[in-house]
Amino acid sequence: MGAVAQVNNNRHGKAALAQTSFGGFVPKGGSPNDSGVLEIIVPDAQASVRWAKHGYPSSLAKWHHHPHIEIHLIREGTGLMMAGNAVVPYEAGQVALIGSNLPHNWVSDIAPGERLRRRDVVCHVRPETMRLLMSGFPETSGFAMVLKRAGQALVLSGESARQAGSILENMEEHSLACRVSDLIRVLDVFAHAPADESYTVVASGYDPAVCSGAESVVNDAIEYISSHLSGEISMDLAARQAGMSVSAFSRLFKRAAGIGFSDFVRRLRIGHACRLLTTTNQSVASIRRACGYGNASNFNRRFFEETGETPTGWRKKYIGRTR
Repeated sequence: MGAVAQVNNNRHGKAALAQTSFGGFVPKGGSPNDSGVLEIIVPDAQASVRWAKHGYPSSLAKWHHHPHIEIHLIREGTGLMMAGNAVVPYEAGQVALIGSNLPHNWVSDIAPGERLRRRDVVCHVRPETMRLLMSGFPETSGFAMVLKRAGQALVLSGESARQAGSILENMEEHSLACRVSDLIRVLDVFAHAPADESYTVVASGYDPAVCSGAESVVNDAIEYISSHLSGEISMDLAARQAGMSVSAFSRLFKRAAGIGFSDFVRRLRIGHACRLLTTTNQSVASIRRACGYGNASNFNRRFFEETGETPTGWRKKYIGRTR
């Protein structure tokens, strides 16, 4: 598990997408410039390390950003993680370090009316707090590289994820002072994680800028697309739901997401297929239909364009890494 996500060239000369540890990929091209809703994390005069937990769906689970550095543990469920210009499948046990103001969201695969009551554990700390820590304690100087990589959403897998996840879980029972040492321990896991258990998912050079008014359009579109992955998805309908003309919606969406609506839909469909291939025993044909592809050759072609692998080849590689 845990190959560093990166863009490779396939035999057709196109940019193909390397696998991540859980069957994900880094999207090709694009430079989204919408950082989503600005989340205000209320300061606590008594605590420099903020710990919280919440379920899903939740008003907190949306495309958003904040100045705080975030450590995020997924405790249950599967779905798609969106960070910067990346869309990757996730599963329970994922631990991610999100840099300051990097837009992000996790969308879970749930049935209508279903709720995950304990999906997330989240830890927040301000960048200036980390700078003070590293300047005062030279033993933590290695965290600087970790935080730099967090700007591209740094994800742990394997034993490193289990170690960090255990620390994050136990923080709930600890005093505010102990949570500071817990934070240091988690970051130390990131700093010493083997290369095959630590990787970034956001393409280098990503630089978001707030696009006024686009955050609600992006969030509504993500919700609409995610709930219709197995069926027809219409940009006309998405535009009507946003109260916009198709042309205006198309321009705004592309400016916010860095790619066109149809490309974004394809990316989510293929990301969902990657997750199903690596977490279920469903046949490729069943997965193809669940991801909205009625035509097998079209599905195989699109899958190869995004991942550089056939669906069957993708599944075999994942199984080989987890044995």
